Amino acid sequence: MGELVDFQPIRRRPKPLWREALGEVLRAERLEQERILTEVAAEAGVSPQYLSEIERGRKEPSSEILGAVTEALGLELHDVVRRVGAALETRHEAARRETERRELVELARSVSPAPRGGTELAPPQGGAYLLAA
Repeated sequence: MGELVDFQPIRRRPKPLWREALGEVLRAERLEQERILTEVAAEAGVSPQYLSEIERGRKEPSSEILGAVTEALGLELHDVVRRVGAALETRHEAARRETERRELVELARSVSPAPRGGTELAPPQGGAYLLAA
């Protein structure tokens, strides 16, 4: 009839968290403005420790706190949301490409060994691995 193939589950990385991407965006903006954490925290009305935890993606701020921090940075909330969305999209695409690459490598490995001078794994072209004859 046919050969039974045992597919191993693909181990996926955890999805990036909103709070991590938000923290990266806020920290990047603060550093771009060459401002210190204590200055922005004081202007936003939060403790430097709390702002640091937000920037490190450890705490998820309330909408009020987020509004105060973005205002202290001179940003509009919609701009921050757009930047966070773009950061998450970039991570998602990178993870998708890596998953696709791993699946192709596994597929190439599952094919019986190539005879000498036969098929081998070629270098990536356009982000994907191709089998070359």
